[in-house]
Amino acid sequence: MFLFLVTLVQAETRLDTLKAQLNSVLLRKPLYDKLKQKEILNVFEKFKKQDETLSGRYGLYMGLFEAYKSFNNDSAYVYCKKAKQCAELLEDKNKVNYAKVNLSFVLISSGMFKEGLDTMKTVRVNFLNQKERYEYYYLAARANFDLTDYNKIDYYGQLYTQRGLNYCDSIINNYPENSSEYLSGLGLKLLRSKKYAAAISSYQKLLLMKSNYRDSAINYSCLSYLYYSINQPEKGLEYLYESAIIDNVHSIKESLALLNLAKQIYLLGWIKEAFSYIHYSIEDNNFYGAKQRKVEISNILPIIERSKIDDIEKQKRSLIIYASIITILIILTIYFATTYFRQLNKLRKADKLIIEQNLDLNQANSQLRKINKTLDVANQSLINTNQKLDEANLIKEEYIGYFFNVNATYIEKLDRLKRSLEKIINAQQYDEIQVILNRLNTNSEREHFYRSFDEVFLNLFPDFIAQFNALFDAEHQSQPVHGQLLNNELRIFALIRLGIDENETIAKILNYSVNTIYTYKTKVKNRSLIPNDEFKERILSIKAIKMELINDVV
Repeated sequence: MFLFLVTLVQAETRLDTLKAQLNSVLLRKPLYDKLKQKEILNVFEKFKKQDETLSGRYGLYMGLFEAYKSFNNDSAYVYCKKAKQCAELLEDKNKVNYAKVNLSFVLISSGMFKEGLDTMKTVRVNFLNQKERYEYYYLAARANFDLTDYNKIDYYGQLYTQRGLNYCDSIINNYPENSSEYLSGLGLKLLRSKKYAAAISSYQKLLLMKSNYRDSAINYSCLSYLYYSINQPEKGLEYLYESAIIDNVHSIKESLALLNLAKQIYLLGWIKEAFSYIHYSIEDNNFYGAKQRKVEISNILPIIERSKIDDIEKQKRSLIIYASIITILIILTIYFATTYFRQLNKLRKADKLIIEQNLDLNQANSQLRKINKTLDVANQSLINTNQKLDEANLIKEEYIGYFFNVNATYIEKLDRLKRSLEKIINAQQYDEIQVILNRLNTNSEREHFYRSFDEVFLNLFPDFIAQFNALFDAEHQSQPVHGQLLNNELRIFALIRLGIDENETIAKILNYSVNTIYTYKTKVKNRSLIPNDEFKERILSIKAIKMELINDVV
């Protein structure tokens, strides 16, 4: 059990690594295509220096065919035809017949099976060398097996399969045992004969041999199919990733590895990756131009896209839920703001009644002073209290207006945000949500809040800065910088003048830590001209401008 778990973890780690590697390769896909184009230009440069002979042109066209054969079908066809024409002019039977083999490859790869097989029938195998004969037999076997898969009619499928197996036998009988050609023919025969375990052995041996990247990709792809066939999907998926990575690094656009990978990971529920891979596969096939690939892609594309649309619908529903929650919060905010407004109106009426009663008390106190001088001290205290209430009422009136203005502004902003979100949801432009979030600048809002606070406060206490600085010598006086109404120190003691004395409350309002507020207060008190224990009282004694006018009248 333990060994099974270790193996499972290792397989998952390996798959994660391969998936990350393939995704990285796909992101650099345009770069690899440019490198392929550069490789083709190098072929031009290499053969351009040769003499303008038929043999030289044949070498150029064959070099270009090799570069294009798995990259672009139309270009491969053009240069293969030119190579064949040069071979015919050279009257070189080997070159003519090998050109026909390559032309067959191009036709079969593009889905033109009849034309490809007809061309192969004109090839005279006895004029080909050992390597070229292997290519002929392997291509013939592949063409018949592809016809089997494409036709899907049992009678013809059996006929094409038997022909393909016969060509595999030709490879097995004509090449040394354990050679790469022998193992390729044997592996392909065992695979199509459904002898999967034996076929795996042949392809594993091939992986140990030196081969070009195109053959390596084919071998990995065949091993993937075999492991899926024996119900080892983890190994099958690993080899499919290996094949797809090789194809894309070397810009092989004729391959099916990426398409097959999209099918397999779709079955695992990896919809996002499957959607990405199938569209990369479509781009490759459109560039290469294989007709039969379009049929295979069209079979799986609607299924994957349907799943992708379902995912988008789920995201849309989630956004609707979030928008509904925001709407509810806005409604609640309006409700609480309305309730608060009503309470403030009641308080204002109560304050007005208190003021009227205070005026009556002042008149009564004036009469009582004439009767009993012993009540002068008490009456004076009452007058001071009334003045403080008047001042408090004045501050309330100023800041109540400021509060409603701020609330109205934020409700308007929330309403605009709601309309923007509804518009984005209806248009399904979900990327715009991040743009809206980037526009929300809390620092700017906080600066605006400080500026508004400063304006309201200085409207009430226009001489606050001068009276505050009177408590210090010239060296330690605090002056706001250009563009500021109050600096941090002045703002802290402005809040204290309004009756907000707790460090925690001041810290929340100014977005500082409690320690920072404590440090500011201590430093300011220490450099003042008056004792620390009297400093707060001196701050609280600073009067609002309207209260000073009232006092002057009194």
